[in-house]
Amino acid sequence: MPDGLAHPVALFHVPILGSGINIARLFEVCGAEGPGSVGLDGYDWEYFSRLRVDSEYDVQGSIVHWEHMLDEKGNAYDAMKFAIELRDVANGNAPVARVTNSWRFRRQHGTAAYKRPAEKTAETASTTSQSIAEFAVDGVDAQRMKTMAAILRDPYRVHWDRAATAEMGLGGRVINQGPLNLSYIVNALHAFGGAGCVRRLTVAFHRPVFDGDRVVAGGEVVGAETFVGCSVRRVDVWLRRDDPTPGEIVVSGTALID
Repeated sequence: MPDGLAHPVALFHVPILGSGINIARLFEVCGAEGPGSVGLDGYDWEYFSRLRVDSEYDVQGSIVHWEHMLDEKGNAYDAMKFAIELRDVANGNAPVARVTNSWRFRRQHGTAAYKRPAEKTAETASTTSQSIAEFAVDGVDAQRMKTMAAILRDPYRVHWDRAATAEMGLGGRVINQGPLNLSYIVNALHAFGGAGCVRRLTVAFHRPVFDGDRVVAGGEVVGAETFVGCSVRRVDVWLRRDDPTPGEIVVSGTALID
């Protein structure tokens, strides 16, 4: 990144490591029940100012939401949100960024406390939009997943062990990490709005992306709003799988950009 800027996707692993916890410890604290029991539902990342390389940040994090839920098939899970905030030590501990990651911890035995989520209300579609240029990845790289797992100290074998996904009936193809999927969307946004343009990312993960998949990131500018006192553009964003299942949306959400 130019001018000493850190890539926005660093907001996944830097705060986690800075708070003294890794993915394995997070899974342990939240009571993961074994391989395949944990899923990533979504991210909400806010950038109050630009992240920079070699800056010192104070990091504080906590579990901010824990709810007993049932999915559409009646299976029990705990919906959990883990929030971490970065503050600039050299600037009076001013807030720099906040990351809120939503996880789903599946439970083998639910109780009466587990409830179905409330029905979502339909959103009205925007009447005008401006498309941003798409960013394509012709073949998702398994080696990059393995490297990311090492950086994150991620114990989840599905990201690097083909035997693990074979045991789950997924054909032995490893699963791409959420931050890597999000990086494709960020690259599309940077190509459109310039490096450092991202102010907020809120996305949901729908289907896993496997090694060898062809995926395409894109978006549409659908309006304008204010974020921390600044005028920003609102963009509907997505990641689409084109091969082997053409047109399947695997990640969707919104971004606020300068």
